[in-house]
Amino acid sequence: MKSSVDLLLINPGNRAEQFGALAPLATVAQPLGIALLAAFVRERGISVAILDAEAEQWTAREVADAAFALYTPKVVGLSAFTTKMTAAGSVLRAVKAIAPEVITILGGHHPSALPERTLREEAVDYVIKGEGFSTLVWLVRCLLDGEIPYPDETTLARGLWFLHRDGSVHDGGQAEGIPNLNMLPMAAWDLLPMALYKAHHWQTWGRGLDPKGFALIYTSLGCPFACDYCSVNVVYEKHMVRYRSPAKVVDEIEHLIRVYGVQHFEIIDDTFTVNRKHVEAICDEIISRGLGSKINAWCFSRVDRADARFLSKMKAAGINWVFMGLESGNDTVLLGVNKKQTVVEIREAVARVQAAGIYVGGNFVFGLPEDTQASMQQTLALAQELNTEYANFFVMMAYPGAPLREDALREQKKLPEKWGQYGFFAPESVPLQNATLSAKDILVFRDKAFETYFGSARYQEMVAEKFGAETLVFLREQVLSKKIDRRTTV
Repeated sequence: MKSSVDLLLINPGNRAEQFGALAPLATVAQPLGIALLAAFVRERGISVAILDAEAEQWTAREVADAAFALYTPKVVGLSAFTTKMTAAGSVLRAVKAIAPEVITILGGHHPSALPERTLREEAVDYVIKGEGFSTLVWLVRCLLDGEIPYPDETTLARGLWFLHRDGSVHDGGQAEGIPNLNMLPMAAWDLLPMALYKAHHWQTWGRGLDPKGFALIYTSLGCPFACDYCSVNVVYEKHMVRYRSPAKVVDEIEHLIRVYGVQHFEIIDDTFTVNRKHVEAICDEIISRGLGSKINAWCFSRVDRADARFLSKMKAAGINWVFMGLESGNDTVLLGVNKKQTVVEIREAVARVQAAGIYVGGNFVFGLPEDTQASMQQTLALAQELNTEYANFFVMMAYPGAPLREDALREQKKLPEKWGQYGFFAPESVPLQNATLSAKDILVFRDKAFETYFGSARYQEMVAEKFGAETLVFLREQVLSKKIDRRTTV
């Protein structure tokens, strides 16, 4: 029997499009933003359900069919980053094909960066720009009451964009976030298929390679930094950070361990280690509750925030991996993207983290604005020198909302024609070319760098020593054996 719900939230899925042959290795993470929205609206009397097409591996048509087989929704909402916009658009069209009367809403990074374009291109009635907690509640209540929202005079509808009948756009500006994160309820984990989520494969190395029992946790929202290639603050608008209380964070961790058997955690804060006192307080709370041995967590840190004063405490709190944006092995290239770090500082930070017994994931980017073949080779050489326990090799993308995209548009550089091409694992990926490197040059170098790094005897010996023979076999047979089917020609 179908359930009637006021709001149905859908997480679109496109693992095959984004990862191709690498899809079996990809993590499957909860749509935490959607789960937070669901908890927030439910707390205010709006009935809500979630369908996660990513976790269920449903196509757009399958998730739309499931939506109307299981529910009678009055409003359908989606959230999407640029790399998921192809899938999001397909879901919206499928929903409208089945039930054209159902109101559709789209939010997230991509619509926040391009609200007018999204309205004109997609089968969506409303776009919410920014953090839309209060705006979503206001809009859904209006719709349930049969009212047509014209939110010019209400602050509760800030961030709401839509098309008037004459084709003009209502510009609702930017929705304001929740100033005190402790006002947000715990994410609606009960509405998600928790058994289907899985950790990054490297997070399970030396731990039986079992990725089940995985969850995201956040301790803050926002980022105070302004790297030119990053679009994270398009949702938050301001370069600032808001924090949850350590007790609230650890209450949720305990809940996830007790109710869902979660062991692997990803701390999704854009830079967990920005505020030293906040980090220490959370670690102290975890340790005081005796949870450190039950947790296998990882987080992001900047090079200049990898502080020896709290690294040992992080390790005791079960934070076993720290990923840092090392980006480049060339100081000029780093300066060109406003990264505010040097190669010397990179080496020192990696050494500090490893000295605390924490594994390091190095994030490197090829094709930065000042990159050349020679500087990319310097980056690979630095990666091999550091020989961190894992490394990600990204390519430069001018994501909507990032300052670098505006530069690319002014300079009339070639950008991807399809949203799926913004994914660097995607077969048709199109990274941003620069003065000396084409998109194909960057991809060819990136894929060769991956094989060189992970295939080296020095790296594999380290993996065997730290994580065991089983992990080395996994690396060789499951990771290195899979190749990306590149189709980029530009």
